[in-house]
Amino acid sequence: MIQEPRVGVFICHCGHNIAAKVDVKQVADYAKTLPNVIVSHHYVFMCSTVGQELIREEIKKHNLNRVVVAACSPSMHEPTFRTAIESAGLNKYLLEMANIREHCSWAHSDKEAATEKAKDLVRMAVAKASLLEPLEEEEFPVSPTVLVLGGGVAGMRAAIDLAEWGFNVYLVEKNPTLGGRAALTGWLTNNRRGADVVNNLINKIVDNKNIHVFTNAELVEFSGFPGNFKAKIKVNPRFVNEKCILCGECEIECPIEVSNEYQYGLSRRKAIFFPFKAAYPPIYVIDQRVCIKCGECVKACQYGAINLAEQSLTLDLNVGAIVIATGYDPYHPPKGEYAYGLHNNIITLFQLERLLDEDGPTQGKLIIGGAVPKRIAFILCVGSRNTTPSSKNYCSRMCCTSTLINAIKIKEKYPDIDVYVLYQDINTYGNDETLYEQAGEKLVKFIKFEKPPTVDISPEGIVIDVYETTIQEEISIPVDALVLSVGMVPRRDQNELIATTRASCGEDGFIREVHLKLNPVEAPTHGIFLAGAVTGPKNIIESIRAGSAAASKVATLLSEGKVRTEPFTANVNEERCSGCRICVGLCPYKAISLREINDRMVAYVERALCMGCGTCSAACPSGAMQQYGFKDIQIMAQVVAATGGGIK
Repeated sequence: MIQEPRVGVFICHCGHNIAAKVDVKQVADYAKTLPNVIVSHHYVFMCSTVGQELIREEIKKHNLNRVVVAACSPSMHEPTFRTAIESAGLNKYLLEMANIREHCSWAHSDKEAATEKAKDLVRMAVAKASLLEPLEEEEFPVSPTVLVLGGGVAGMRAAIDLAEWGFNVYLVEKNPTLGGRAALTGWLTNNRRGADVVNNLINKIVDNKNIHVFTNAELVEFSGFPGNFKAKIKVNPRFVNEKCILCGECEIECPIEVSNEYQYGLSRRKAIFFPFKAAYPPIYVIDQRVCIKCGECVKACQYGAINLAEQSLTLDLNVGAIVIATGYDPYHPPKGEYAYGLHNNIITLFQLERLLDEDGPTQGKLIIGGAVPKRIAFILCVGSRNTTPSSKNYCSRMCCTSTLINAIKIKEKYPDIDVYVLYQDINTYGNDETLYEQAGEKLVKFIKFEKPPTVDISPEGIVIDVYETTIQEEISIPVDALVLSVGMVPRRDQNELIATTRASCGEDGFIREVHLKLNPVEAPTHGIFLAGAVTGPKNIIESIRAGSAAASKVATLLSEGKVRTEPFTANVNEERCSGCRICVGLCPYKAISLREINDRMVAYVERALCMGCGTCSAACPSGAMQQYGFKDIQIMAQVVAATGGGIK
């Protein structure tokens, strides 16, 4: 039997975030006049320990059985307030939040109007809260197996941590080798390369029997629920097996040459190739996109390691959780941006790092355009911070540090080269700021600008024109080579991944975390975790830490052997259901089917699969399909309250 509603309203000032634009006291006084409201309070920080204790005390003192909190977004503190009311003996789902920060105070400048809107939002919340029902979570057993998508440093670190804790891990990498972008990154510090970090992680993976590595593989289907996901993995043919001893005879005979993406286009490779030194698995691979199946490589191989008839494999996996660590793509400047693509001596920071790497196309020699440049310049923030029409509005975090490290390395190896760094702002995230001092001591010249410089190509070479804000003068810098310090952008295939996994995309195009501070490395879909630069720009060290963080969250989810799901699922009124099948076809999670009840077919919801999206409820023509926590009667009560009516 549903008790008569006794609603308590608690309104947060959020410091000045809400109180600066909303008369909180006036809203609290107004709330006292609403039907079913027993008590109304306001406090400076309702999410604080004191604020939560206030809520608990009022629940017990006034025997409240519904709670409305008017504060910030539910995505931030709804779990906080649920925990608070549950500790007072109330079902934690008898809570309704009114967002009077993002939806009110932050959106308006007129305090009087914002206050009236806050009253409307509170009135709507009270109307719905009065009709809330106590809900219960369900428990399901979990599979102690984890799928990690992405074999870069974040994915490898997550896989290693999980495997060391005893979980079975499937590490799936779309490319033919592990390592990701980090394997191609130059110097992280003055004495450590990205390849060194990658090789250390690979050695740990090879030694751990709990990690099952699949390269040249991709996720093609994903379904299920937290603790019990089903994943279908397609392993594309490599055409070369473990008999390969890396002799290279096949590569010599291959007639096909294409641009080498592992050297960022600075060299060419064959259709059959070994990606880079120390790549894992240590086996050649054939790029089936360009291979013409001429058979020359088969003839050249003395060990029978090549099979051009190899077919793709499909793996059906049952996993308890998934870690997405698929990384990023480097920003590729459009032709003409800072004259990129108009002169062979204008390259990107990623290309420069390959040139300076001992495993690069020039074995570490700074040869650009066939010669060692006498004057070289870097332009920072290319592709980031809205510096050009095609750039993004965020900072890519690693470009400044990499630029300074590479500038120092150039001066150490070639002291006579003039090095210029043109910057709008500069920040070495997470690194020792003595990099500035080291660069200055080696006479690297720093040039600050507000308006992006212009780059012209003349018969004499490359000329950079820039207004230097420190000396307040327009200057021209002739250089032999120009390095564009480009940042990070989401992967080109990210939309496909989002569609398959049901992850969410953020404003910047990267995959969105639930909350950067409160729920980092967690996707909005429970059971999906995120690591590394897939959520936004990060350097290698940050990505490794994110991999460990994601692993710890996975372990927390799976270690109990069971998971609890939120009860906001669809529910069928079997008496009203006509079995029309509309909901079956529309459900994106395949959670609805038909079953026979009393000689007629009606809809059935598998609650373990239902994610509470509400699609079926909105489409149901008879109103038989309702969603817990968002039933028609609850939503209509809000609508009536919004239009000034009373609670029916």
